[in-house]
Amino acid sequence: MRVTIIGGGPAGLYLSILMKKLEPAADIAVYERDGPNDTFGWGIVFSDQTFSYLESNDRESFERITSACERWDNVDVVHRDQKITIRGNNFSGIGRLAFLNILHRRCAELGVIIAFNTNVTEIERLRESSDLLVGSDGANSVVRRTFQEAFKPTVELRKNKYIWLGTPRRFDGLTLTFRATKEGAFAAHSYKFSSSYSTFIVECSEDTWARAGFENKSDKETCEYLAEVFAPDLSGEPLLSNNFVKWLNFPLVRNGCWHHQNVVLLGDALHTAHFSIGSGTKLALEDSIALADCFRQTRAVDLALAEFQRVRKPIVDGYQEAAYSSLLLFENAEEEMKLEPIELAYKLMTRSKKIDHEKLRVRDPEFIAAYDAWKEKDRALNPKP
Repeated sequence: MRVTIIGGGPAGLYLSILMKKLEPAADIAVYERDGPNDTFGWGIVFSDQTFSYLESNDRESFERITSACERWDNVDVVHRDQKITIRGNNFSGIGRLAFLNILHRRCAELGVIIAFNTNVTEIERLRESSDLLVGSDGANSVVRRTFQEAFKPTVELRKNKYIWLGTPRRFDGLTLTFRATKEGAFAAHSYKFSSSYSTFIVECSEDTWARAGFENKSDKETCEYLAEVFAPDLSGEPLLSNNFVKWLNFPLVRNGCWHHQNVVLLGDALHTAHFSIGSGTKLALEDSIALADCFRQTRAVDLALAEFQRVRKPIVDGYQEAAYSSLLLFENAEEEMKLEPIELAYKLMTRSKKIDHEKLRVRDPEFIAAYDAWKEKDRALNPKP
């Protein structure tokens, strides 16, 4: 079996590992536009559920990944200089480059060929010479565009601007911070991913972005401006840019069909979920696991790809729906910041509709007791007619 994978991100690399384990004699090649130490972003985050899938599918890479992770169980919401902590949430953070390098080494051990610094353009030729062609080449997928009439994609650029930065300030939990300025509201998503650094994603409305003059600011000026906005939260540490990520509008990617002939899409090429629920890499890896499971059932490519869409699409649709609810909350940050800190924290924890009041009570009874007490007091002070 000849498998060609376009895109050496988490989805493509992990699929190559699983397919090589499934079919050791298979000829598997991954084509990656960038080099082995080039990557965007800073750190990525996982839940314990995703780790259980990694452990059962490739224990060798699982052990290396977990040994490089930072762990925590708290979500912190900072609003009006008040921090609300919600515990019982098990997350792990790891540097994106460290994560990819672990997968690179695992691929090499198994005999997967990775062609770095290779910009593939002749997609149809590769399709014809492969038993399976996988497009795991990101939200701007060339594979998807090549066969767009078959995949029927929609790509919707959302309203907010966001930028993916880093900082030496270690945030000991997944922290959601809201700051009001004369230019408008800013929200930050931050979490530690190593002993020295945290990811720090900032988003704001396009109007706020324009009023702040970011269009004409250098990387250094942008980091300095945002460090001043979030000065109370950074403990004197700077914000850093790695020159790979600029201000972007989040692309909401969906596809009407997931496969065409012997071609299939994975990860962000297939679907995106807003970063505020931390599911992009999770979905990419779980796509790879699901596709490999379909090939475990049958080596017939057409049957495996059809089964992949059948079993996986309802799950992805659910995550995209949850992520869309979260996305809308952050797009309406100006309005949401009128809420009291504990009220905003509760709304943030239940925004995806996957966690309700009772589930939160199990996770952190102290937080729910404080929220219920606040709500009762608010009812007494502001009775509804």
